[in-house]
Amino acid sequence: MGSSSIKSFFSLSLFVISIQGVAQNISIENKLEDIIIKNDTSFVKHVSAVIKESEQEVLYPIFYDAELEKISDIQVYSKKGKRFKPIKDKVIIEDDVELEYIASKKVKTVIIPPGSESKISYSVECDELMYFSDLRFFSYNEVDTLKYKIKVPNTFQFVHNTIYKESLEYLNIDSVSTDSMTKWNIEVVPERIEPDPLAFFGIYRNKKSPLMRTLVVPASYKRDAMKYMNDWYLQKVQAKRGLNPIVIRKIDELTKGKSEPSDILNILYNYVKNNFKYVAIEIGMGAFIPTHANEVFSHKEGDCKDLSNFLSEALNYKGINSHIALAATYDHISDCDFPSLSSANHVVCLAYLDDIPIVLDPTDPIHSPKTPVQSIQNRSILIVNSSGGEWHKVQGFTPQQNLIDYDIELKEGSDKMMVGRFEVSYNGISSNFLRRRFIHLDEKKTNTKIEKYFKSVFGNQSIEDFSITPKTNVVAAKGKLSIDGKIFNDAESQVIFLDFLPRPFETQERGELLEGTHLGSNLSKRVLLKIEMDKVFEAFEPIEHISSDERVSLTLRITNPYDSIIEVEYEFECDYDSVDQENSKAINKILTSFKNIMNDPIVIKKKG
Repeated sequence: MGSSSIKSFFSLSLFVISIQGVAQNISIENKLEDIIIKNDTSFVKHVSAVIKESEQEVLYPIFYDAELEKISDIQVYSKKGKRFKPIKDKVIIEDDVELEYIASKKVKTVIIPPGSESKISYSVECDELMYFSDLRFFSYNEVDTLKYKIKVPNTFQFVHNTIYKESLEYLNIDSVSTDSMTKWNIEVVPERIEPDPLAFFGIYRNKKSPLMRTLVVPASYKRDAMKYMNDWYLQKVQAKRGLNPIVIRKIDELTKGKSEPSDILNILYNYVKNNFKYVAIEIGMGAFIPTHANEVFSHKEGDCKDLSNFLSEALNYKGINSHIALAATYDHISDCDFPSLSSANHVVCLAYLDDIPIVLDPTDPIHSPKTPVQSIQNRSILIVNSSGGEWHKVQGFTPQQNLIDYDIELKEGSDKMMVGRFEVSYNGISSNFLRRRFIHLDEKKTNTKIEKYFKSVFGNQSIEDFSITPKTNVVAAKGKLSIDGKIFNDAESQVIFLDFLPRPFETQERGELLEGTHLGSNLSKRVLLKIEMDKVFEAFEPIEHISSDERVSLTLRITNPYDSIIEVEYEFECDYDSVDQENSKAINKILTSFKNIMNDPIVIKKKG
């Protein structure tokens, strides 16, 4: 999803929520979804909710996909004595939710009058069984009890997987089999979470909330749910494949004179990335199934599944074995390690060179083949192929492959200044945040913009003669550096502050990082600073600091190898790409200790 699409979608969603009252805190005594799977691969949900008494009108929203779902039989009841009686003049407001990212969603808002306990019921019918892909065990409202009843005929099997269930207070799952069906009963006290407009549409970004991923599998596939998911998706995609003579002529033109598969792959990959516009459009099953490859070429636009499908077809035409694969990006609620549409929010292309899988993401303009796709590194993908599908773990670089290496030399000058130079190299994908700044900028604008960034890295000190050079596997930068206001003198000693040193995570300005912070990639960082003082000083004992946890560590050493030289070196390593509940304590402990060391001055005694 493009950043501009996210912003417009989020803004408009907030507008819809504010006018519809979706953010209203609704107190629900109990909610039941009775789900019936039909033999014709359709399903229906009968939903009912008992809403506690409120002094205000309750605005109850029903979000649905107009292309796939049909809402019917909406009933509203008010409690009179011990019984619920139907309200004759119920009020229902319907609105389209037409955005550039989602084009088929609608919302029906049911107005429930105040003054007594109420009940709402309605039915949701859907012809596409694969769309029954998850059960939420979380809620934005106060829900005392949430129940799901699922009736599955014996011609099918219900498979499921629950994530983050350790956060639940109560969860009970049981099933009863009869001659004709299996009845599943699920009861849960849902986790209360903050309202999120995206999640109303089934988009779970940066969430770690309990969710049951679901799939209803024909009995013939009951021991291989992955194969069913693969075969279903492959059947849908087959109709979107095949290249017409116009497309073939263009591919031949682009690869004329090239016979090496790696050269052909690079040419076609760069052609799609540089000439096709990323446009995300979701309409019904179009949220999952790509547009035909020829149409994508004709319009020179599409989203992840469209561009990946076209690229796969182009590579296959040139004899490079290629498939598309379902994936889950780092900010999705789950990894794509269970066969369900709710497991994936992304599609990539996977090609083979000498039988080695190469992951390609045509929506990532800076990605290079044989390097990790940053958004799905170390994540699972489902390769969709004619052999029944295949799980594949996408590799990421090691921290050492993502080394950031600083070499800084300074010399004490007049007026408390230190002047000198710095050089830095970003290896692997540690440079990706810089590479993204190169896009659509000429060299002069790029240097100016990134020079400003490096000034902030050095604590807003002065940089001159700055230059930056992006290459295939490394980005190198250098410049002249002037440090002001960090040296203080008295008659017997000098005090030097080092808080201008690049911090361990230089893209993060906070001293402590919040859970959910995406770091971009794991990394190693080495910073070597040499300061030549204008006068000799007495030797001091080396200052050392070592702190380490399982996958994050810091080693810092301050020495004086000569009587006018101060040398500072630190090595930092973090083998995480995000901050979460499990690692936040260890990461923040090291960041805090680094900050404390930088705030403590070095005191050196003058000789004589």
